[in-house]
Amino acid sequence: MKIAKENETTLESDPMENLQLAELNTPVEMKTEVPSNSAEDRQWKENIDFLMTLIAYAIGAFLIPYFASWICLALPIFMAEVSLGQYLQQGSIGIWKLCPIFKGVGMASIYLSCICNIYYCVIAGWAIFYMFSSVNFSLPWLGCDHYWNNEHCHMAEFGNESSIIINATNDEYHETPVVQFWFNRVLQTSDGIDNFGIIQWELLLILTGIWIMTYFVLWKGITEARKVIYFCAIAPYILLIVLLIRGVTLSGASMGLKAFLTPNITKLTDITVWRDAGTQVFYSSGIGFGSLVAIGSHNNFNHNVYRDSIIMCLINAGTSMTAGIAVFSILGHLSMTLQVPLNDVVQSGVGLIFQVYPEAVSRLPIPQLWSVLFFLMIAILGIDSQSGQYWLTLIDSCAVSGIPLLFVAFFEMTSISWGFGKKKLKAIFKEMLGFEISKFWIVTWQYVTPMWILALFINVVIFYSPVTYPNGRLYPDWASTLGLLMSLSSMIFIPSYIIYYIFKAPGNSIKQKFLHGISRHSEQL
Repeated sequence: MKIAKENETTLESDPMENLQLAELNTPVEMKTEVPSNSAEDRQWKENIDFLMTLIAYAIGAFLIPYFASWICLALPIFMAEVSLGQYLQQGSIGIWKLCPIFKGVGMASIYLSCICNIYYCVIAGWAIFYMFSSVNFSLPWLGCDHYWNNEHCHMAEFGNESSIIINATNDEYHETPVVQFWFNRVLQTSDGIDNFGIIQWELLLILTGIWIMTYFVLWKGITEARKVIYFCAIAPYILLIVLLIRGVTLSGASMGLKAFLTPNITKLTDITVWRDAGTQVFYSSGIGFGSLVAIGSHNNFNHNVYRDSIIMCLINAGTSMTAGIAVFSILGHLSMTLQVPLNDVVQSGVGLIFQVYPEAVSRLPIPQLWSVLFFLMIAILGIDSQSGQYWLTLIDSCAVSGIPLLFVAFFEMTSISWGFGKKKLKAIFKEMLGFEISKFWIVTWQYVTPMWILALFINVVIFYSPVTYPNGRLYPDWASTLGLLMSLSSMIFIPSYIIYYIFKAPGNSIKQKFLHGISRHSEQL
């Protein structure tokens, strides 16, 4: 669950005093005093608590752009967010005392995080549904004899394995029992977003239970949920490794692995590949949502956040690679078994995992047990009507990804690296860690990362694709308009607060008011 907890507790000593000296380019007497007892009470009890929380938070054929995006986008933003949270011991809004005119960035991040929490709770609800459905003598998605199956459900025998044909002939359309269980039993989808259908009471009850459970896990604060954090961080890796081993040992797995791991050099000139890789690292690392700032605020003031940021990004990228290998090995097996191209095995989208992994767990010994454990993992990592999936797709495409997330990240990095300034950034790392960070990070924060984000943003806007149903049909105009408003709803925080600040700040001109908002710590307006 992505955590966006705003904490207004401050250190007894004001770090801004040192930053004012740094801004004047005068020697700074670095302070290393430990925060007050009240601050210690809300800090991580052990250093490993911080790493485990980040691991739990992170869990998600363009590998070259993907890893380049990790180095130039994810790692710099990740380090900046966690470091500022640790330095000021405050959350996503409180840290903007460093550059108060851009406080709207923190507000937008909190808003995105709230929407994202709603999004992930829905996915977790689906996983819980699968987990309960797995407690049965046989897994319900392995046959075509259930009431939710129709005449398009077909199974075929290949050797000793029972599998399913999709588009087996040019004249008939066939669906897998896994796909029909997903659409016809779990989602019970209507024919469009404008047809609400009836309330899915099972999913509604599960979703209510998830929100109640979330409250009781966090009601005493994230630092008090150590056992939950450790379990959420470690258990998914154990289950992921099991599925990885089973996936790569399936016949035909090499086909999927080849598609996943073989670099296509000609694709490096395709801007779409770089755009997709760049936006993917935002979701994988959780940057831009304000949650990393909140997690970092619980660190000890002198914690080595520089080291942990690098470690976490390596773990995160490795996790994405491992999950990708597991998914594509299973897709390769299904492609060979079903005699269809890899791209036609399942439909893409937010439900991909519920169409691929059920097939994998069904091929493990004691499949019911592994199915329960796997979907419990998805629930850990992660709209109760018959049109709910379409609404979730709309939120996923418009409200918490692409345009709004890149917009917030751009202003976040430019305000930190230019408004707050490189001298102050160097000063806070020197004060916290006792050593100066290299020029590489300064150059990356000031030039590489903002320009990369801006290029992605322009590309996403120019090549914007309307939201579509799984069959390719466009959403109605009113839904597309609503999606646009969802995108603007988070972006509007930033310019609105800038205008508000300029009206309220002291000064005789707009320039003076703006400089006041980026040059020093001022009273909250």
